[in-house]
Amino acid sequence: MKRIIFSVYDDIEIAEDTHNKFSQFQIKEYWDRLVGSKQNYAEHIGVEFKLFHNTMKDFNVDADVEFTKVNIYKHHLMAELAKEYDEVMYVDMDVIFNTSENVFEKLDLSQGIHVKDQDDKIISKNSKGLSAETIGKRNATLKYHITKDLLDGKDNHVINTGIMIGQAKHIKKIKYIKRIKAAINKIEKIKKENNVGIDFNFLRLYYYPNNEALFSYVIEKHNIPYVIMDDEWHNIVDHEPRDCTVKSSKINHLVNKKFNTVFNDKTKCIYSIYIEIPDDKLDNPVGPPDDDVSKSKRTKERLAKYKDQLDKNHRDYAEACGAEYLHFERDEQYEEFYKQYPNLSEYDVINLYKVWLLDKLTNDYDLVLYVDYDVYFVEKNDIFNYLPGEYAMCCDISNALESNVDPQRPGYFEHYNVDFRNPQSKYWNAHALLQEEDLDGDNNVFNTGIMMASKNVMDKLDYFGDIQEVLETMKDLKEDSMYPPKISAQFGYDNETIMAYKVIVNDVPVSDLDEAWHYKHDFNKIDSYTEGTKDYKIAKHELEINIKLKKVQLIHFISKNFGLVFNDYKYN
Repeated sequence: MKRIIFSVYDDIEIAEDTHNKFSQFQIKEYWDRLVGSKQNYAEHIGVEFKLFHNTMKDFNVDADVEFTKVNIYKHHLMAELAKEYDEVMYVDMDVIFNTSENVFEKLDLSQGIHVKDQDDKIISKNSKGLSAETIGKRNATLKYHITKDLLDGKDNHVINTGIMIGQAKHIKKIKYIKRIKAAINKIEKIKKENNVGIDFNFLRLYYYPNNEALFSYVIEKHNIPYVIMDDEWHNIVDHEPRDCTVKSSKINHLVNKKFNTVFNDKTKCIYSIYIEIPDDKLDNPVGPPDDDVSKSKRTKERLAKYKDQLDKNHRDYAEACGAEYLHFERDEQYEEFYKQYPNLSEYDVINLYKVWLLDKLTNDYDLVLYVDYDVYFVEKNDIFNYLPGEYAMCCDISNALESNVDPQRPGYFEHYNVDFRNPQSKYWNAHALLQEEDLDGDNNVFNTGIMMASKNVMDKLDYFGDIQEVLETMKDLKEDSMYPPKISAQFGYDNETIMAYKVIVNDVPVSDLDEAWHYKHDFNKIDSYTEGTKDYKIAKHELEINIKLKKVQLIHFISKNFGLVFNDYKYN
């Protein structure tokens, strides 16, 4: 019985997006260990291993499928190897073996080609109302509907082709390259005939020849025998927290490229800051309309009340992740930092200090996570196993529209009435800074309540390299700028404004945190802070529903309504 495991990787130029750039960065860092995992496993079970590295240039295809060449090459190789070997296994470069058991013998390959589905990622099997801009072009939902339309409405699995294993007799029946030509033409026809009006399907505008959608189509259309593998033999690890860990699975497919999950080779640190600002130095941002106590005063009171419980929550989470936890308060180091910014409010200084600490700590740890003191950890899933802090500034990011910036809206400037803490003020402040550099002022708005980064990221960001000059420019813009007075009056010295400016000026990759990793809990009615009231029960119910639906791991209590978790045994 001749058996082979093979993998493919080409050092090709790819699109300038964070996801793909991070993938290249991580595969390069872990190259020897990724290849070694496959070689060692193949040797252990007594099968051949072959890596096809930078060989795709020798693969010729017809002009009508040239644009999808990179995605069909592995199918071509699998078909070619099936001519020589009795059983063939393909694995993506981001696959790592975690077993000594022989996969060829543990799986009953006589039943068909073994592949893993992504059906649990399908948002809806009804395409009406779905938007590819919302779900993304890599989402299983889009792949499902592409295949479904190719099959004239037939239900199907969404197959992940990162691992494929089967007998030669079944592989030879696929004829992938030959059969996808008709499918590609049909996709174009479906898009062209997408009727306007009641039959118009918005999702179809984004159909494209995805290799996994085409593979699902081919095996269903031509009745190729296949078997859906269990998680233990193909554990897909993405950016979404889940219960099945790499330790319990025999083969891990790390599509998130967080290989430190397996190799456990990164030093990790989590830190937070608790500094009480004296009452006479509190600023006065706009707070909830039904609360007659200032927002800053309320924040101070509620943080003080739950200080010890928040500290324990942070420390317990860090321990579960194998990370060191550091707690910073008012001390000599902070006071020395404070002296450097005599013209700033203490609130602004503290927020600069947390970025300064991030810069400092990345010299001592591979990955560093900052959380505001009002952040609560819901679960113990290790955030360092999911976010690309090695390569990008990981933070909550909102674009202009998401931040309610809409200068084209009639009356936008005339009715502008938000304070300096509002995301719109931060957008326009960064816009002004960028314009001073003769750059397009369009920028993202950051929430730095949760940040992850590494030395590589912080060195590129160079946040404090010219901080005094940046602050001086901000002062000038506040006092005299071309912006409408209602806007420039809310300019300030906010750390998030500087972050938005710096990532653009220094071309720093950024990674937006979804709601699983940064769920913002905003203000409720004043009665929701009192246990037992109707509003408290409503707020608690809404929070619990969102935690479940959005798989929330970290809650940023902007509301400071900590009683919703600390007054409940479930969260203690």
